[in-house]
Amino acid sequence: MHRALVIDDEEVVQDVIKRLFERENIEPIPSYTIAEAMDKANNEDFDLILLDLKLPDGDGLEYLPRIKEMQPNSPVIVLTAYGTVQTAVKSIKDGAFDFIEKPFSNKVFLDRVTKALKLRDLLRENIELKKKLEKITGYGNIIGKNRRMLEVYELIDKVASIDATVLIEGESGTGKEVVAEEIHRRSKRSRGPFRIFHCGNVPAELVESHLFGHKKGAFTGATENKKGFIEEAERGTLLLDDITTLPLSTQTKLLRFLETKEFIKLGETKAQKVNVRLLIATNESVEAAVEEGRFREDLFYRINVVKIKLPPLRERKEDIPLFIFHFLDLFSREYGKRIRGIKEPAMEKLLKYNWPGNIRELKNTIERGVVLSKEDWIGVDDLPNEILGSKLNGISFDMRGKSYKWIVEEFERMVIKKALEEAEGVQKRAANILKINPSTLNMIMKRLGMK
Repeated sequence: MHRALVIDDEEVVQDVIKRLFERENIEPIPSYTIAEAMDKANNEDFDLILLDLKLPDGDGLEYLPRIKEMQPNSPVIVLTAYGTVQTAVKSIKDGAFDFIEKPFSNKVFLDRVTKALKLRDLLRENIELKKKLEKITGYGNIIGKNRRMLEVYELIDKVASIDATVLIEGESGTGKEVVAEEIHRRSKRSRGPFRIFHCGNVPAELVESHLFGHKKGAFTGATENKKGFIEEAERGTLLLDDITTLPLSTQTKLLRFLETKEFIKLGETKAQKVNVRLLIATNESVEAAVEEGRFREDLFYRINVVKIKLPPLRERKEDIPLFIFHFLDLFSREYGKRIRGIKEPAMEKLLKYNWPGNIRELKNTIERGVVLSKEDWIGVDDLPNEILGSKLNGISFDMRGKSYKWIVEEFERMVIKKALEEAEGVQKRAANILKINPSTLNMIMKRLGMK
């Protein structure tokens, strides 16, 4: 049951609201003065506050900011028989959720109350999820409570304190770098450097120079001595990302380094020994690369000491809300905005989407929502089209005995109907899902007799 603080000095108004609330399973807590209301607001929790502006001991509008300070998560609906545009604007500006003039119709009143309580329930749900996020951030800087992630945490615990090479597998965007950094952070090398070398981002002819370093004059353009990533990670950890993109010639030298902990810079002849732990990351099967001849089998066996396989986000959907609120906090601070949460329809879309880009795609989506949102809640309109149009499938009908023209038109109707359902009836949004102009959609709907 919801609890509502009703601040109004008119007995008749209190009685009307009490009768209306009884039908809606809402408990009204009456207050006839500002002093009485302030005492209750300071000592009790309410889901909704109804505030009259003309009270025996003061103007409700003057006390609205203090009431909001005491009950920051409770929507306030202002009630007054002396409504003006200026009063309405000021009440909303000072934090009121809505403004209702007396006398009001029961239907309008209950519609506004229902809307306010839905907001309160959504906010409560968001607060609970944030609390869960604080309790189950996951493991260090890794977010997640999914069963497979718990297994990942166990493996990290086991390998962090030893210097074994770890192979971290997972689709792009699943958090391989975060896992590698967590292993480093929990290891005895945590005070040393943590370096990442993205093997696929460097031209093949420069990979060896970037990884092992070079001597001045070793090749055209080598105008000075340069340390490689391996040397820079001395007494720390080096993550080699996209390992399967390494040229075969570099793979040979990497294998030698793993066996001896020694390497030779380009342009030099003397081997150099370093104290570095290697972690390996890949978004494709190393075994498949071996079978295709792109990766040395002996190197694979050398790096495959311990394997940590990260599940894609679509297989750990219970973690999506945790990520969402983590990113909401992150980007709200970054962009100086106060985003309180995700509206229910938008949350449904985010939970149903399959996230081919995994955590990275979700992070970008929430950043986009924070940037674009004109309210303090992210809604469906703040989400990209690929998420809104994620359910245009499962369309089928009986074609037996039907003409080609009928089949084509029926298919068009089904597609448009599905898009409109996804767009919650908003034609412009449905056109975005279908990637056509709203005027084109309007013309097609007229032709099909849908308007």
